[in-house]
Amino acid sequence: MNPAPSSLRHLSEAPRLYVQEGFASDEEVRHVLASYGDRDALTRRGLPWQANETGLSSELPVEADPVLAAIAARIEAVLGFSCTLVEPTFRFRRYERGDAHPPHLDEYTIGGACLVATAIVYLTDAASGGETFFPRAEPHPRAVAAQKGRLALWFNHRPDGSVDRAALHQSNPLREGEKATITYFVYAPVEAARAGVVADEAPARKEPASRRFVCVNDGVPEATIRVLREACAARGVAYEEVQAADFDFTAAEPLPPGTLLFRPAVSSSAVRVEQALYGPGVVTFHREPDGVFREIGPDCAVLERRGISVPRWIWGNTTNRGLLRRYVDDLGGLPIVMKFAGGSGGVGVLRIDSLAGLFSTMDHARASGRMPVLSAYIPDATHHRCIVVGDRVVGSWRNRTDEDDFRTHATDDPADYQTPPAPEILASAVAATAALDVELGGVDVLEHPSGRHYVLEVNFPCYFARARLVGGQDVGGAMIDWLVRKAERGAGR
Repeated sequence: MNPAPSSLRHLSEAPRLYVQEGFASDEEVRHVLASYGDRDALTRRGLPWQANETGLSSELPVEADPVLAAIAARIEAVLGFSCTLVEPTFRFRRYERGDAHPPHLDEYTIGGACLVATAIVYLTDAASGGETFFPRAEPHPRAVAAQKGRLALWFNHRPDGSVDRAALHQSNPLREGEKATITYFVYAPVEAARAGVVADEAPARKEPASRRFVCVNDGVPEATIRVLREACAARGVAYEEVQAADFDFTAAEPLPPGTLLFRPAVSSSAVRVEQALYGPGVVTFHREPDGVFREIGPDCAVLERRGISVPRWIWGNTTNRGLLRRYVDDLGGLPIVMKFAGGSGGVGVLRIDSLAGLFSTMDHARASGRMPVLSAYIPDATHHRCIVVGDRVVGSWRNRTDEDDFRTHATDDPADYQTPPAPEILASAVAATAALDVELGGVDVLEHPSGRHYVLEVNFPCYFARARLVGGQDVGGAMIDWLVRKAERGAGR
């Protein structure tokens, strides 16, 4: 026997958002899942369905099922008005791991009726992720976790009939467990938005807003997201993810002051989303307020001008054989390194061992409109990756070289993460990051057996999860702490 449903709780003023625990009984939940819970069940009932990155979904006619009709009637009783559609439906949706729904407003009309209110009934518990998230809710963002039997209900219109932009919502990516829902879209004359819902608990107006971290994702490794989420959770910081591929620029508005904004994605789409979300008081890893609108690099030119030791280099701007021979002599002779911008993981970095190889590769590069950097080859060097946050190195590891390859890569050997590089290398990494006007950098440094070291590049953004997952270095925590302190300084605290 189910316990009585809890009282209806009022979570936010804008949108007018309410939650009630135990709204749907275990028997009702079992019925819905058994009747409509997968492709086969939907097909047996003759209901069309679709499946994509937002999950498996189908429209369930309300009047054809007494259980659905009873749930719909209770939702309408809470609202104080009924759906005016001739054939109302519940939208069933089942998410698999990784599925999500991008930010959107329920701003629709059918036959003159507006989608005044939306009601979600959760049919399962999600172990991790899958929250219905309201980033613009007031007095602060709200996330409603998926818990079996729970009702989440909100108005899409203000009492004056205007669309409530604070009702923007999304389904955060499901990370673990199951998430299945039925959603009732309540269409009615817009005057119905004046209805007053009776709730036992009003939203706390003076409740302090939790710090908010917005992450712009576009194919970022899952490990990166996991490290950032864990760091936010450990510090009581609300994590929000924006998918660049689903971003609606027509509804784009700058984030409010004090929001922490980070773009671990490197795509041009993610860059444009970051720029659209940035506004006065938004906290980033850029040193200058307009840093999100600036191009970073080329590293070698910027670093050299700041007095930071880099390998001898020159632009590969020509196919002239005489000039190329002179370039090789200036760089100390063969072999030399040729590097094309835009690659990662060593892609685009070539070792040139002969003039014939240089001539033919430069012919191709210039014909393709590319101008690589040519630099001296540093033999027998140790390659360090240093993760800089703010004014210190918070993680580091030593890269290794495979047989028959001059390029290096990180390993899963914890020993490579235990011994930090020399203090002068750490200092160069911090200085190099600052030289590019950022406060986060994955700095690659070569250490020659002679004791000299050379900064190769500063990667921003950079891949840092390995330091945490293999080396146990809390890079994600250092990143969140830095942004929070920066936000507090900006607020005068």
